[in-house]
Amino acid sequence: MTYLLTPQGDGTTQLCVDYTDEGVDLWGTTYVKGDEATALRYLPTFDHDLRINYAHLFPAPPEPEHNPEVEM
Repeated sequence: MTYLLTPQGDGTTQLCVDYTDEGVDLWGTTYVKGDEATALRYLPTFDHDLRINYAHLFPAPPEPEHNPEVEM
């Protein structure tokens, strides 16, 4: 994921995220009341929400390998 913070001059900051570097055709934009530091603190929440809301676009995590020698 890559992101871009753009101050708007009105006390808000535009937060844009892009997931194409992960092979996912998804980007999102929101506005945060506050400066770039405030928007940066909100970034993990925005990222999490997009990953949950668009989970069908992200590849599933790999299944753990089954090793019968480990089972007892």
